[in-house]
Amino acid sequence: MNAQREAPTIMMIAGEISGDNHAARVASEILRQRPGAKLFGAGGPAMKAAGVELLLDLTEHAVVGLTDVLANYAKFRRLFWQLVRAAEQRKPDAVILTDYPGFNLRFAKQMKVRGIPVFYYISPQVWAWGRGRVKEIPKLVDLMMVVFPFEKDFYREHAPTLRVEFVGHPVVEQLSRELRGLKREENLVALLPGSREAEVERILPPMLDAARLLRRERPDLRFELAAASDGIAAVARALVGNEPVEVRVGNARDLMQRAAVGMVASGTATLECAFFGLPYVLVYRVSWLTYAVARWLVTVQHLGIINVMAGREIVPEFIQHRARPELLAQAVAALLGDRARRERMQLELAEAMAMLEGERAAERAAAAALAALDAASAGRCGSET
Repeated sequence: MNAQREAPTIMMIAGEISGDNHAARVASEILRQRPGAKLFGAGGPAMKAAGVELLLDLTEHAVVGLTDVLANYAKFRRLFWQLVRAAEQRKPDAVILTDYPGFNLRFAKQMKVRGIPVFYYISPQVWAWGRGRVKEIPKLVDLMMVVFPFEKDFYREHAPTLRVEFVGHPVVEQLSRELRGLKREENLVALLPGSREAEVERILPPMLDAARLLRRERPDLRFELAAASDGIAAVARALVGNEPVEVRVGNARDLMQRAAVGMVASGTATLECAFFGLPYVLVYRVSWLTYAVARWLVTVQHLGIINVMAGREIVPEFIQHRARPELLAQAVAALLGDRARRERMQLELAEAMAMLEGERAAERAAAAALAALDAASAGRCGSET
């Protein structure tokens, strides 16, 4: 069993670009802390570059909402069972699942049936949607590694038997390395419509219509769109058409530091904008079926994590039927026309971000997972003797 502890085999799964990046940093830390460890699984290019043997790229199949999941059900079922069979064949010492709850919680159930320890990094937002489901988590997960401090308190109250470690939010440490000290351009508006194709197709059109309305009043305004990949850039350019919107790939964090105001899709980008002090409005649209189900399940007042952390609306939210061009244009114009309002939002964003601890988040997550793995291995040894 000592050999296993020195060089464990760990399966890792992440399903979206942000999850791929977070999991990749944990993978790098595992390999640093436990040289010789063997990592395999599913994710994206960042995990592959970090040393994970990639069986398939799940980031190529990212979808948004219930409607998109149902439309792609057969494909996801095939990928799911392909990974389950890989776990059966390779018998990893543990599985580390990152975010991606619709897929990963089901995968966790299959791993528990097969006696494989499950560690979960970046908790499903059970505090927001369907608190009744939290009672199932301890049956599926051996260790939950949370990134928001309030999540540990939530689990302590609602799932006291679950082992939970607060490891800090990885975005803080990552972004601190990318501070450029850039001067904001007073006439530049950032468009950040998301990292998935279906998301961009729903969210970018009202952003573009709002940009059109804003240009009527302020012809000097410039609009720049940051695309997460070449594929997303192609989708964005097709929607932009002849509109004077510059589409660039991989410049999001630079743009967040240069723009005066932003229109931002709900997701990791909202935390990044808050870190860089970009005043913004939050925009989100899903299919009507997904929205109807979400309204029934969601138990928090706000969608944006900054607003959730603050317990009030710092960032204006334009969700579903409220994501209308005229409303977006009014909110963005109000920020552009009032420096004091922008500065007040920047201060409130900084106060919200101060609640997070991000130093060495990936290092702490890797250490927690390895410690749990060692404890599980020791437990098995004890039961065998």
